[in-house]
Amino acid sequence: MSAPNAILVDAHVHLHDCYVPSRFLDHAAANFERAATDRNWEASPGALLFTESAGTDWFGRLAQVAAGRTELPLGTWRLEETGDPAAVRARSEGRELLLIAGRQVVAREGLEVLLLGTRAFVADRLPIEEVLAQGERAGALRVIPWGVGKWLFGRGRLLHAVLESAPADGGFFLGDSSGRPFFWRAPDHFAAAARRGIRVLPGTDPLPFPAEVRRPGSYGFRLEIPDDLARPAEAIVAALRSPEARLTPYGRLERLGAFLNNQIAMQRRRRRRGPR
Repeated sequence: MSAPNAILVDAHVHLHDCYVPSRFLDHAAANFERAATDRNWEASPGALLFTESAGTDWFGRLAQVAAGRTELPLGTWRLEETGDPAAVRARSEGRELLLIAGRQVVAREGLEVLLLGTRAFVADRLPIEEVLAQGERAGALRVIPWGVGKWLFGRGRLLHAVLESAPADGGFFLGDSSGRPFFWRAPDHFAAAARRGIRVLPGTDPLPFPAEVRRPGSYGFRLEIPDDLARPAEAIVAALRSPEARLTPYGRLERLGAFLNNQIAMQRRRRRRGPR
């Protein structure tokens, strides 16, 4: 059984505009509950680590609801402030979720960087060294997430160089995604990171399609928190920075049919939107 201060974490979450927010929260809570039941872990809050792109601030909207400054149709869910500017607590009928602010930044070289546990803004298209440096100054965890084709060729070589030069401060990670198909072997970068003591944070990275609202919370990790969760973002960031942190991954990688369908849908979406 898990310790009372253990939580389940999805480290790569998007609340896309095509999602119904109440369904997003319902599915996340159900997925965390299912993971705990399947592994005989005690029920615990589930933490959704938001990773929002430029021009998107769903966390800000939810924080405004928690503060009573605006309203959203959230069904049975109610949002509460935590005293932590980067965290909101969601409750519904005995269920509890922690919503943690974060950003997703596209570096000049094409690699993405997740900045977890912060509301600080970092512009796209800066050199990756600058993106990582600004994230560090903001006190965020810095994660370079896996994505289809994003770690190949020149970007793959760049990532190896970043891994070799990454500071051993406990705040830099690689990220894995439930969208990686089950037949796709773990990237070599994961082994290179492990040799340097750099850990991998799993997350769902849901895509901008209505059916993907079911994904959050279904792929992630169990984390033991030595502190209480009065200030959730601070507690999670501090726990993950510690080399003593125990991370137990859970969840399944993508099935072949779903992976192919999603890739075709993403290509069609990019063609409709045109060049950025």
